[in-house]
Amino acid sequence: MRWVIGVLTALLALAVTALFCRDPFLKLAAARAIHKCTGMKVEIAKFKTGLRNPAMTMQGVKIYNYGEFGDSLFMDMPNLLVEFDQEDAAQGRLHFKKLRVELAELNVLRDRAGRWNLEKVEKEMTERNAARTKRSQPRLSFGGIDEMHISVARVTFKDLQKSSKSREILVNMRDEVVTGIHTDEELQEWIGSFIFRVILQEAVSPTSKRKGKPIDALKEALEK
Repeated sequence: MRWVIGVLTALLALAVTALFCRDPFLKLAAARAIHKCTGMKVEIAKFKTGLRNPAMTMQGVKIYNYGEFGDSLFMDMPNLLVEFDQEDAAQGRLHFKKLRVELAELNVLRDRAGRWNLEKVEKEMTERNAARTKRSQPRLSFGGIDEMHISVARVTFKDLQKSSKSREILVNMRDEVVTGIHTDEELQEWIGSFIFRVILQEAVSPTSKRKGKPIDALKEALEK
């Protein structure tokens, strides 16, 4: 699910911004940075940076869908801690020393035309990152996650084509620890494992668990 990498890439923009700003201005700059990288509306209730280490703590982070998906809530993160490699961030490299994510709600949406909001996020992130290169700005790259703590409460799926397929998946994962993710491919592999093990479980056949992209498997399971 490359949209996840897209959201993390937006956090890199916050990291670079944090090198030059302080808290009173940084909350607004953070929301603008995520919007610039994703094209999505963002709300941040509280924002605090570390005094001695390059870390950021955010509370009440809400990201909203694009207008074509009704401007509805896409992601609700009550708490988010990001500690980044300062030198890598200055070079446009996304390297997290520590990442703590508390995800209260993720809303997957398929509209009446059959378009998925996840695919829209992926497309926007790809195009916006390519545009940075054309403007002679450094292309943002993923440089790994040393340590990640993740909590997920629920994932909802709203299908505007067939309302009977809409559902809510209670994940109830608390503080799972993941370490040593060094490459884009390793992150993709972990995301796929996470989907199959925690969210989909019985919804995907054993064959599907071994083949295909995570986002395709997720779509397949939600469409059943």
